[in-house]
Amino acid sequence: MSALQKNIMKSNLPPKMPRTSGETKLAPYSGGRKRNYAPVSWNQYFEKSVDLETESGSFRVYLSPEPDHPQRPRIITLHGGGYSGLSWALFTEEITNMIHCQVVSLDIRGHGETQAKNPNDLSIETLIKDVEQVIHKLYGDDELPPLILLGHSMGGAIAVRAAHLPGIEPYIYGVAVIDVVEGTAMDALASMQSFLRGRPTHFKSLEHAIEWCVRSGQVRNVESARVSMPSQIVNCTTNQLAINEVDTYVIDDVTDEVATCTRADVILEEGEGDGEGDGFVSPTPVTGGAMKYRWRVDLSKTEQHWSGWFSGLSNSFLTTRAPRLLLLASVDGLDRELTVGQMQGKFQMQVLTRCGHAVHEDSPAEVARVLASFLLRHRLTSATDEGENMQLGSTPGC
Repeated sequence: MSALQKNIMKSNLPPKMPRTSGETKLAPYSGGRKRNYAPVSWNQYFEKSVDLETESGSFRVYLSPEPDHPQRPRIITLHGGGYSGLSWALFTEEITNMIHCQVVSLDIRGHGETQAKNPNDLSIETLIKDVEQVIHKLYGDDELPPLILLGHSMGGAIAVRAAHLPGIEPYIYGVAVIDVVEGTAMDALASMQSFLRGRPTHFKSLEHAIEWCVRSGQVRNVESARVSMPSQIVNCTTNQLAINEVDTYVIDDVTDEVATCTRADVILEEGEGDGEGDGFVSPTPVTGGAMKYRWRVDLSKTEQHWSGWFSGLSNSFLTTRAPRLLLLASVDGLDRELTVGQMQGKFQMQVLTRCGHAVHEDSPAEVARVLASFLLRHRLTSATDEGENMQLGSTPGC
């Protein structure tokens, strides 16, 4: 069972909210030290962002600095449903310190700062066409640099399918997929709507949203959540993505309380926490006027596209021409087709424990190390001075 499926199966009840006192102040952690949930700007991890105009709309792309040679690989990162290109922020910092490369992190249509002409069209055919158009817009229609497609969950499905497109296939030198397997993904779809209904619909502040993200287990790494969560929510008043407020954001200590769910009919069972230390109780319903932020994308309305993302994914992955890497959060995440393929040595597999579904956010250094070793093993780049000291080639693979 994949990490995503485990999260869904245990989420018939909404993600738990931290216990609060009568004054709605946060209860202290068992260690007595309160975490910092203040948002962090993306420009600490990427050199710049660009909005690329294609025939399908405007697509936001975040880029790390140009590599030292034009033939160094470009790692095209594709996020999962509901996330954004900023979910790769900490990974980007790690991988560019290890090997010579450039990270190109895309906000998929309907997500982040991308403004597509038909944002609700999340069919797999449209999504892979978007990726191809963005790549050609960045590098031209003639000679492309070596490309590595790296995708998480939905983004992994996009990466695999895009690797078969005739217009870019000759330039795909590697495909890496994080925590998405056709069999377990298709099994999880039946519970997805219940999982989504359990999430808060609104948040009172950016800190509240980031805290929920960490405490619910959506992202276990608080430093990553501080960068990525603001790109997943929108200010209800301005309808602008919350990342536009980060640089000028002022933490309000007076209202430093936990995000609450607007659904009054939800009852949470005390003691069913995620191991973060505090107990949990039912969230207190709050009037709409107190809710400042909402989700950027309503994933519940994309259900018609879900099966299309994952159906046939295993075969498509195994028949990809380029070298293949699969990273999972659980060793029992393979379906039958991939199990046979792995036994035949058709792809490299790495299991990273102590991670949730967002493996690259929870353990960005480990994911970067595995991918760096994969690219070095296939002689697609070389290590930086810092990477030389890490013995990257020694990372084991299954």
